[in-house]
Amino acid sequence: MLPIEANLVTTIASFSRAGDLSNLTFVAHAKRVAHISFHIAKALTLSKTELNQLVLSALLHDVGVMTDEEQLHLADLEPEADKVSPHCQRGYNLLQKTQIFSPLALNILEHHDYHSSKLRIIPAIIHVADRVDILLNKERYALSQIEGILHYFKGKAGHMFNPDVVDALHGLGRVPSFWLDLEYEHYHFVEDDDDFKRVLTLDELEELAQLMARLVDSKSPFTGHHSEGVTETVAFLAKKLNMPDDKVRLVKVAGLLHDIGKLAIPDEILMYPGPLSREQMTVMKQHTYHSYHLISCIGPGAERLAGWAAFHHERLNGTGYPFGLAADSLEPEARLMAIADITQSLLETRPYRAGMSKSQVRHILQNHVQAGNLDPALTDLAIRHLDDIMEIIYKTNKTA
Repeated sequence: MLPIEANLVTTIASFSRAGDLSNLTFVAHAKRVAHISFHIAKALTLSKTELNQLVLSALLHDVGVMTDEEQLHLADLEPEADKVSPHCQRGYNLLQKTQIFSPLALNILEHHDYHSSKLRIIPAIIHVADRVDILLNKERYALSQIEGILHYFKGKAGHMFNPDVVDALHGLGRVPSFWLDLEYEHYHFVEDDDDFKRVLTLDELEELAQLMARLVDSKSPFTGHHSEGVTETVAFLAKKLNMPDDKVRLVKVAGLLHDIGKLAIPDEILMYPGPLSREQMTVMKQHTYHSYHLISCIGPGAERLAGWAAFHHERLNGTGYPFGLAADSLEPEARLMAIADITQSLLETRPYRAGMSKSQVRHILQNHVQAGNLDPALTDLAIRHLDDIMEIIYKTNKTA
């Protein structure tokens, strides 16, 4: 197995950043909320354990947001409850399914709750921090806005916001550097990096990948089962090559993560009900670029995994994208991913066409080999097992 030492903070921050890229209104929102939360918590003298949980929760607080429209509702300073509840519940459900992040799930569920004696301090802090970032006008100088921001929160203390949290925020009003760090993107929310570093087990790595895959597939009903189909197909082919069990599981992780960069693609392109125009396709081509860098950000040791996942649109003859790599830069696992991705895409039904027949898929794959795009031996393996792959995809669609 590739030993991968993950830094959970940089990993989550990178995935959050990718989601922000599709809507520039929210660029770095998760990092900014983490920065604000961290400094409020320091003023409230939270324990180190609470502080670390708060930072991870702040970075994950919007993990349940699925569409640009839903995100824009959250830009309202006091959004209606029915506009915020779905993403809180969805984020809670997603994190509850993981061992790594399940302890944080309740913080995500409650982070828009109004103040009450039952509301715990971590979601109470995140609620204030989240609204500070929404209230702060990025087109105006931050220090000129402090008085107005503090006045707003003072008027809502005890009703909407925790009074102690509001008092801590008022204390930060006397610290210009806190606001200037937001102005100039010098975010600080970690005291000791080692608190967030861990060598991931295969189970944990797969769990993290499944969470990210769910986020991507939930963004588009048209490709909702794509990641799972590619994952099962590439794992099936890896087994046919007699790869060791640990290698097969890593290939599955790469399959789950191969389209993670689509988090950065606008909804109107992901959900476009037809073949993409040339201009739309140039935007879509970014996704593998983002996939590579997002996976690499997991930590030392993740670079090869990133290549296996993100090079699925590269071609042996160097005509692929986004890096223009050729055969000598493409490992067998990356070549296999490209074949699994194409095969899955051809077989799955899209809004503008039905899934293709076995003979059509075979013909297209053979044409790719003749053009020098795909590995001949690995493509032949897929063609020989097309019946099995079609059954895998049928079961994936049926159970999803």
